[in-house]
Amino acid sequence: MVNLQRFLVMEFFKMLKKKIKYNDKISSWKLHTLSIICVVFIMLLIIFSKTAVNSAVKGMDLWFNIVFPSIFPFLVATEILSNTNFIKTLGVLLEPVMRPLFNAPGCASFPFAVGITSGYPVGAKVIANMKENGLINSRIAERLLAFCNNSSPLFIMGAVSIGMLKMPDMGPLLYICHIAAGITIGFIFRFYKLDKKNMLNKKSSGNYKSSDMLLINNNYSLNNLGSLLTNAVKNSVTSLLMVGGFIILFSVIINLLIETGIIVNLINVFYPILKYTGLSKEFFISLFSGFIEITTGLKMLSGFSDIPLNIRLAAISAVLGWGGISVHMQIYSVISNTNLSIKPYLIGKFLQSLISAFYTLIGFKIATAIPQPAASVLEYFSINVKELTSWDRYFFASCRHLSLLLLFFMSFIIVVIALSLIKHLLNKFLRA
Repeated sequence: MVNLQRFLVMEFFKMLKKKIKYNDKISSWKLHTLSIICVVFIMLLIIFSKTAVNSAVKGMDLWFNIVFPSIFPFLVATEILSNTNFIKTLGVLLEPVMRPLFNAPGCASFPFAVGITSGYPVGAKVIANMKENGLINSRIAERLLAFCNNSSPLFIMGAVSIGMLKMPDMGPLLYICHIAAGITIGFIFRFYKLDKKNMLNKKSSGNYKSSDMLLINNNYSLNNLGSLLTNAVKNSVTSLLMVGGFIILFSVIINLLIETGIIVNLINVFYPILKYTGLSKEFFISLFSGFIEITTGLKMLSGFSDIPLNIRLAAISAVLGWGGISVHMQIYSVISNTNLSIKPYLIGKFLQSLISAFYTLIGFKIATAIPQPAASVLEYFSINVKELTSWDRYFFASCRHLSLLLLFFMSFIIVVIALSLIKHLLNKFLRA
C-alpha cells in the first residue's frame, strides 16, 4: 500500500513537471514573438518617423479634446457611486425589470445605463468595481461585459455624424441602431452560462437589509467624503491615462500598417472574392482599418461619397458596434485584475457589429420613407459642428448627460418609494 502511494505521488510530480515545462515553452514562445514584434515596431518608427509622429499627435488630440472631457465626469461619478449603496438601491428596485430581460440582478441596471450614455470603457470599469465589491459574480459580470460597453452619444452624434459625415440627421439613427443592437446582445446573452441554482451570491440577489438602503456606505462618513472624492478623481485620471496610451499607440500602429502597405496587401488576398460585392478595394481597406482602430477607420469610411449612403452607414455602424482592437485592449486592461474572461465580450461585440449594421440598413429604409421626420429628442445630445474641438463643450455636454441619467434614477427611486408608502398606508387603512 505504501509503495502504491509512493508510486502515485511520483507519477503526479512527473506529470506536474511535464506540464510546467510545457507552459514554460509556451511562455518562451510568446516572449520571443513579442520581442520580435517590438523590434519590428521600433524599426518602423525609425523608418517612418514622420508618420509615427503625426499619428501620435492625432491620437493625443483625440484623447485630450474628445475622450478626456467626455468620459471624465462619468468616471468620477461611477467611482463615487461604487462606494455608496446607490447601486444596491437600484438593485432592489429594478430587479423585476432586469431579471426577465437580461437574466441579471437589478443592480446591473447601473452599468447598463452608464454603458449606453458614457462610452468606452466606463461600462467595463463599473462592472469591474461591482465584481470586486461582491455585487455580482463572474458569470453575471462576463454577461454584462458583452452588452454594457458602447460608443457614447457624444461620439456618435457629435464626432461621427457631424464632424466626419457632415450629416447631423444621421446621428440619431446610428445611435438608436447601436444601442438596439446592444440590447439585443444582452437578451441573447441571458442564456450565457445559465445556471438557475446558486447563480448569484447573496449580495447580488437583491435581498438587502433595510440598513443597506442608505446611500452612503458605512465605510465612508460625512467627515471623509473629501477622501472619497480625492480617490475617485485619482482613479479616474489613472484610468484615462491608460485609455490615452492605448489610443495614441493604436493610432500610430494603424497608420504604420497603412503606410507600409500591410493592410493593402492583406485586402488584395481576399479582394478576388470581395469584388463581387461591387464595392471598391479602398472601401474594404477603410473597413478593415476601422476594425483595428475605430476613429481612423470611421474617418476613412466617411469620405466615400461615391458609395450609397445606406452602405456607408451600415459599415460605420458595424465599426461602431465592434469598437476596434484599441478599445478591446482598454477593456482588457480594466478587467485584468478581476479574473474575468474577455471571450464573451469579444463574441458580443462581433455579434453587435453584425446586428447593428443590419438594424441600420432597416432603419435607413424606414427613415427615408418618411417625408419630413419630426425632430428627435436625441438631437438634444448633438454638438455644434463649429465647436467640435472645444474641450469645455464636450465636458459640459458630458456633465449634462450624467445629470440627466442621475436625475432619471433619482426620480425613479422617489416614485417607487412613494408608491410603496401609498401601498403600505392603503393596506394599513383596509386592515383598520
